Amino acid sequence: MSLAPPVAADELVGRASVLAALGDMIETLEGGASGLAGVTGPMGIGRSAVLNRVATLARARGLAAGLARCSPVESDIPYAAVTQLFAGLRPPTRVLELTTACLRDGRLAASVPRLCDEFLALAAERPLLLAVDDLQWADPWSLRWFAAMTRRMHHSPVLLVGSSHGPLAGHLGEDHLLDDAGFSTAREFPLTPLSAAETRQLLENLSGRETEDSVAEAAADATSGRPAVLRAVADRFIALNLPLDAAAIPRLTTVAEAAWPARAERAVRGLPTDALALLRILAAVGDDFAFEISAALAGLHGAGADTALETLLVAGLAVDPGAPRPASPRLAADVLAAMDSTERDALYLRAADLGRKAGAKAVAVADLLGAAPVSGLPWAGKALGEASAHRLRQGRTVAAATDLRRALREPMDDADRARVLTRLAAIEVVNAPQASDGRLRQVLVRYASADAWPSVLRAADLLLGRGDAETARRVLSELYQASAGSLDAAQLSPLSALGRLAQEEVGTRPEIPVAPLPAPAARPADAAQAAVLAWQLATQAEERERVRKLATAALDAHTEVPLMCRIAASRALLCAVDVEPALRGFDSVVADARRQHARAITARALLHRGGAAIRRSRPEEGLRDLATALRELPFDSWHPSLAAKFVAFDIMGKIRCGQLEQARQVAARPLPDVADQGIGWAYLLYARAELRLVTGDPERALVYLEECGRLLRARRWKNPMLLPWRSTAAVAHRTLGASDRAARLVAEEHAVLERWGTGEAVERMCGRTMEKLAELGVDITLNTQRRSEKPEPSALDALPEPERDVARLALRGRLNREIAGRLDIATRTVELRLSKVYRKLGIKGRAELVARFAPADREA
Repeated sequence: MSLAPPVAADELVGRASVLAALGDMIETLEGGASGLAGVTGPMGIGRSAVLNRVATLARARGLAAGLARCSPVESDIPYAAVTQLFAGLRPPTRVLELTTACLRDGRLAASVPRLCDEFLALAAERPLLLAVDDLQWADPWSLRWFAAMTRRMHHSPVLLVGSSHGPLAGHLGEDHLLDDAGFSTAREFPLTPLSAAETRQLLENLSGRETEDSVAEAAADATSGRPAVLRAVADRFIALNLPLDAAAIPRLTTVAEAAWPARAERAVRGLPTDALALLRILAAVGDDFAFEISAALAGLHGAGADTALETLLVAGLAVDPGAPRPASPRLAADVLAAMDSTERDALYLRAADLGRKAGAKAVAVADLLGAAPVSGLPWAGKALGEASAHRLRQGRTVAAATDLRRALREPMDDADRARVLTRLAAIEVVNAPQASDGRLRQVLVRYASADAWPSVLRAADLLLGRGDAETARRVLSELYQASAGSLDAAQLSPLSALGRLAQEEVGTRPEIPVAPLPAPAARPADAAQAAVLAWQLATQAEERERVRKLATAALDAHTEVPLMCRIAASRALLCAVDVEPALRGFDSVVADARRQHARAITARALLHRGGAAIRRSRPEEGLRDLATALRELPFDSWHPSLAAKFVAFDIMGKIRCGQLEQARQVAARPLPDVADQGIGWAYLLYARAELRLVTGDPERALVYLEECGRLLRARRWKNPMLLPWRSTAAVAHRTLGASDRAARLVAEEHAVLERWGTGEAVERMCGRTMEKLAELGVDITLNTQRRSEKPEPSALDALPEPERDVARLALRGRLNREIAGRLDIATRTVELRLSKVYRKLGIKGRAELVARFAPADREA
């Protein structure tokens, strides 16, 4: 009787033609003919099911049938397969007699003729079917018997059927071909994967449920058309009572992947030594290496390599003969996991070394190094760095960071280590900003040598760019003092410039006192110092023309200037109303920062560009820049002091777009306590004041504006182009009836602007803001009873008619675009005429025009 379990016909879907042909061969036995057949295919393709069915068919026709199944665990047991065949055909006593006789022969091979004779004697009684499954795992003695039977059964009614991964000729030797003339019937039956339609039929037969086409296609793909694997999938779904519908496809794929390892393990255990060595190499390197390199790593060359690969392909353990790799990632992982760890690590390092020498891709070499412990190889760190750069270009930041962390475990000099740490910090700022800051501080504190100085300067730039101005101020000052004796002035100058910028950004009460850095010279020695001096002068509203020249020179030499210094130069130009050059400066920083993968500085440049657009009455454009900045650096990764400025610009942009509810939500966003320790807090106070004004709370707005002004004055930031807090506070005071206080604030601002020379620009900026406030319902005029000055209609009457018409419409609350439409002129013409009106009347903008000349009852 057969040792194999019975097989349901449902499992033989797609095998009808093979079974019919084997059935025909069984019929020829009754006429005394012999036959030899091979059923071939990779693991799980259904070879065992076919042999079981053939044995069942033979017995049904009254033939004697024996079935043996070979196994890797019995490959060293003499005649294990032959013994199984006898167990189903002879009484146990006869099997014992034969076994004893074979052992008495001394040489086991000498027993082959005796065993052949025993089977031929059985065939003399009635036709005989002998089926041996998985010949690739048969013991050598049973293989000799199988080969001998093919030579001796020519004139007996014997059908000998064997199944294996590859053709039978590979097990019988060159002298035993399936088309030998001695056989009346000799055939090979390669089993093919199930199609999607056949997969659907088998699933429905096994589960008793209708299966959707999409599910059948997914199952055919996940199981590679292997019936045995498909059966495991169906059994799992049946056990859990799950439907086989489209929603089940992800789980189906998972179950199919889990069904492979057990079958693959048996196949791997039965591999020849060369094939197993090649499979291990392919599991480690996949198709990243040319096959010749993989074969050489396995110690194989020429025909030996081809034979080993063919063995893997026919067994279904490898795919794609052009670029061979393991049949699945799960199989590769299992093959490597089964190796001794020491042997596996040595394989990875040997593969990495050979791959590097053979010109393999950097990422392939890095993957091998990453899977192994520290190599100690002098080239390993550089190879991992190259792979990281390649992955960054592909946008694979997590993998790029992993390569650099692995590189830090390899030996390298200080300059290389500083470079790797800085590159890693630039990547980690997105997901691990605190770790990023720590690596930058490490570079600045431990690797400040002449060789590593470019990385040190970049680390300083990145640390300041993230917004931690207090730490940057302290660390850069200490580094400057420590390096003053070992580095020349040209090397120290950019560091000093960055340190000065950090001092401009910190809170008014620094946590730790440090030695002051040198102030920029009246004639800056380099472009970085020029940028810092331009920014300092711009914040103080001094020497506008000089600011423009200094900032322009700094941006023209952009390749030599730290990114944060270039941002400062661009901001200085904005203050000087050189808008287009300033925007080009921001664009240049964004482009260069992206090339350097400096995500925090990219986000910071976009933040300033967006803020400029918002204050230039282009709020939609500004909000787009802010959104892009968040894509570069998630909000949770922004330093608190810089996050405060981001929230400020976001509020102002939404106010100008009329999105008051969204502005309230942004203003309510909680910020860490330390968010109030930098200059960004002044911007947030100003934005909150605007929001209070437009929502009818001028008292609270004044509280915010007064604190904003205090912070700016403490830094000697006087320029209204940064934040026109005085003009906005004047509106709040006028709304509350405090016209004298409003007038003093306007006078202060006018005095600064008179010196700086951008009065009209601030006037336009404030005028647009006031227009938006009026549009949103804020009364920017004084109540008649609170007005401190009487209307002066004669002053308006003295104006030329075009200017008078524009002024009167403005007094009635019309916006510039409405005035332009009413008078049929361009909006720009309205702006120019209003500027002339202000100048002739000796006032500083629309707010003061309304305060002095608005009629008690404005036109509806």
